[in-house]
Amino acid sequence: MSKISVKFFITILLSLILANSHSIAFHKENQLQTSKKTEWDGSKDTKKDFQNKAKQEFCSLSAKGTPSIEKGAGEPVIDQTTGEQTINEDTGEPLFEDKKVFKIKLSGYHSSKSRKTGKVLIPSPAKGLNFNINADWTDIKLISVLKMYCLQDSQKDRPVKFKDSYLEDFYKKVAADNGYFKSDGVTGDYTKKLMEGPEDRGPLEGRDILKDGIIISNSNAVWYLPDFLMIKEAKIVAELKKNRNEEKKRKKKQAKNDAIKKGKAKWISENKQYYIDQFIIKNDEYQKIIQTLEDNRKRLNERVKSYEELTKESMEEIEIAFDDLANIDQEIKDKKREIRKNKKEYLSKVILESFEDRLKKINSINFKKYDNHLRLKKIIKKAKKSNSPLDFLGNEGFRIPLPKFAGGGSYEITSDKLGFIDEFENLKNKSIGSGSRTHSSNMIELDEEIAKNKDDINYFIIKLVKELVVHDNALEEQKTKIPWRTYLLIFLIIITSIIALIFYLKKTKKDLKEEAEQKVGTLKNELENKLRNTSDQIKSASKDTIRSQQSSIEPKQTQISEVIPKTPEQIIKEKYDELVSDYSDALEDFSKVAEFKQKWQGLALTRKERQDGTKTILINSPRAFEKAEIWCVTFDEKYFAFPGSSVKFNMATYMNLDFEKAGRDFKGVFLVSSGSNYSTEPAVLRRGGVGFIVDTTGNIVFPS
Repeated sequence: MSKISVKFFITILLSLILANSHSIAFHKENQLQTSKKTEWDGSKDTKKDFQNKAKQEFCSLSAKGTPSIEKGAGEPVIDQTTGEQTINEDTGEPLFEDKKVFKIKLSGYHSSKSRKTGKVLIPSPAKGLNFNINADWTDIKLISVLKMYCLQDSQKDRPVKFKDSYLEDFYKKVAADNGYFKSDGVTGDYTKKLMEGPEDRGPLEGRDILKDGIIISNSNAVWYLPDFLMIKEAKIVAELKKNRNEEKKRKKKQAKNDAIKKGKAKWISENKQYYIDQFIIKNDEYQKIIQTLEDNRKRLNERVKSYEELTKESMEEIEIAFDDLANIDQEIKDKKREIRKNKKEYLSKVILESFEDRLKKINSINFKKYDNHLRLKKIIKKAKKSNSPLDFLGNEGFRIPLPKFAGGGSYEITSDKLGFIDEFENLKNKSIGSGSRTHSSNMIELDEEIAKNKDDINYFIIKLVKELVVHDNALEEQKTKIPWRTYLLIFLIIITSIIALIFYLKKTKKDLKEEAEQKVGTLKNELENKLRNTSDQIKSASKDTIRSQQSSIEPKQTQISEVIPKTPEQIIKEKYDELVSDYSDALEDFSKVAEFKQKWQGLALTRKERQDGTKTILINSPRAFEKAEIWCVTFDEKYFAFPGSSVKFNMATYMNLDFEKAGRDFKGVFLVSSGSNYSTEPAVLRRGGVGFIVDTTGNIVFPS
């Protein structure tokens, strides 16, 4: 607030107080009343507590808790027949029951907002405190003045009543500081009349308390506005606010007049280039947007052309591969059948024609002719040519002072059109023009569709054709190896047969010789055996006795081999390692995907489009397992989600634009990052509702 406003406020406040000095002197007799909201619920037990609380807060002479009825502040009035809220037939508004409320009625109250006293409380119009120096002060006591302003110590709780409170000592100190003493000449006496002191002695000699003010030595002292001044103060504040607004308008008008006085040439020299620069800065922003749109369109044309070339090359690859096939087995038949099916779906002319039609519409757009851009160009063109402030200021107009001989005064020149500045303000926060966002969105959407279709062609056409050729070449290589193996096998069989025949003849000759020798020696051996038999029987009996004795002494030893059973954790780990190994094989060899799916009960999943809550939901994918982006596998009632083989095959698409597609398709399922090699870690799932809930996210690392 400016010094002028403060002086104005003080002057108004003093004038109001001077008009009613008796209200100041006899606040108790001229007290006002008001009602304040309270948390009191009408209980007699707590009534006094809430009354005292209100009395403290507003420093009031009295506080009484009273009930009252508020019309239409209660529960809705319900029609017992319809069960709906009753409507007032006259006004058409819904009806509410009356509500009993409780308030605290205050008398002789003060504002709850404190004000600093400073070092002195001056009861003088010159200082803004509300005393009438010409009033009859004969019977006014010092304590009446202090109570009227509810003089308090801000560091202490406000007491419910004056008697026996800290205020007695506080007011005695104020009385003593201002020369009001009891008979002992030491103790302050606040009951003395204001005109009885200070005594004319010591440092206070010759001091006029009405002019020089009441000394307040307590730096924490504050005062509160009494009730009879609140309404008047509100009027003063409103008047002051009104005057401030008028002053603001006056200054604005004065500033405008000052600008007019500077003349057209001066205004143009000081302001024209500034505004033109602002216009050009905005135009540069529009030019960047136009350039971006044109660059995107140029790239889009290249992408459509590239897509067309890819479709032609794919058709040629299919024809060449089918014509060059030298072998036909069941796997080749299956792959050819799948390629023909995918050819109809992904190499359809309808797709290319749709892309070309949409591109044709995009190419027909003139990005330089968006409405806001054209408007801004016109503003810049006119502003550069204009030397009239009215063209910039518009209907704010210009007032030109007239010389005395022409009648004096001034002549106002205005325009009925918007100025360049207002026109610029209307468009500076707007887009380059209607349709620009739609055109940009259409190009982005078409670009994404082309990229997706190219990925599909690479995965479902070119990849299968390459696999078909590789399989056919493998069969050819196998054919070239079969004759040599056959000849080698026959040669080995012949050599083996000859060697076996030689060994057989030698063995037969040897057996005949041995048979003749045996017959000659048989008779000789029979006689020798009879003689030897008796001796051997004796020796054998002796040896058997010794062995039986040794066997009864030596303990039998047995080896116990302990087989340690595997723990459930070891079994699960081995099972998981086997799963990861099979998954890696399926990524490297597409022919193993079907076996992987069957062995691990594979399901094709995709993210649910609208996710509720903090968990990510996966549902069945309409795509086949081989083409799905997410593979779900299970063992021992545990579910894992792996990225499908299509993710690795199309990793370039997922890595484009800082992994934008990967982040969108796998949000909440896999964390996406870059590293030295492509690698994955599965997400852990559990059954939930119509699908699966991701309990632990997995990882996908794309090669950087």
